[in-house]
Amino acid sequence: MAYSHAQSDTSIPQSHLDGFGTIFVVIFCVFMLLAVIGQLFYMNWRTWLPGAEGTGSMLDSVKSAVYTVISQLS
Repeated sequence: MAYSHAQSDTSIPQSHLDGFGTIFVVIFCVFMLLAVIGQLFYMNWRTWLPGAEGTGSMLDSVKSAVYTVISQLS
């Protein structure tokens, strides 16, 4: 018995995947540029990108994200 692998209609075209790759590279370059400029001028560049719900540190952002997920589960 032979099995044929037919291509389904739900596959994502390669042109869409190229677009996602381009968006990723552009966003990565912007963040890298911010980080390099901040490091060159001895600035705390991490405060330029606030966390969730306007928190200042990554730990506070993680806490608020965990609390949000837990409240959705209960």
